[in-house]
Amino acid sequence: MFEITTISCPYCGEQQSVDLDGSGGDQSYWQDCQVCCAPILFHLAVDHEGQLTVEVRRDDD
Repeated sequence: MFEITTISCPYCGEQQSVDLDGSGGDQSYWQDCQVCCAPILFHLAVDHEGQLTVEVRRDDD
């Protein structure tokens, strides 16, 4: 269950496409911004229908 979505970096605000893998269910992980290299915390949730939602945060939130 892979999906490509667009997020906005919580540091620099740049839009970027990211690959999401929902096969592991709900998860949180760190990934560096493709533009400013700051660490972004990704919260990935998978609902009962298999739809993915993602929330991104700064490391100091």
